[in-house]
Amino acid sequence: MAKKKEEAKALLYKGRQLVKRGNVIIYGDACDKYYLRMTILKTKMVEDVEVATYIYIELISSADDKTVKKAERQDMYEALDIGGFWLEEALGAN
Repeated sequence: MAKKKEEAKALLYKGRQLVKRGNVIIYGDACDKYYLRMTILKTKMVEDVEVATYIYIELISSADDKTVKKAERQDMYEALDIGGFWLEEALGAN
């Protein structure tokens, strides 16, 4: 008998999807008018876990793939805080 493929559960943060590939994290849906792209520039090891210590954040317009806003933050919490605010503001304004 054929086995059913087990669907991977998406990681959500504040109801929006978070997808990581390599050192790039996409927050939101790329099919929406805007989404957030976070690039991890520096990391450090804390015990056995690699932790992001410097993140470049971009609010991207899906229509033309252009950067609307950009910033740099020292940790993931700060990056998601400002990036999430930008994304909610951009999607709520429509």
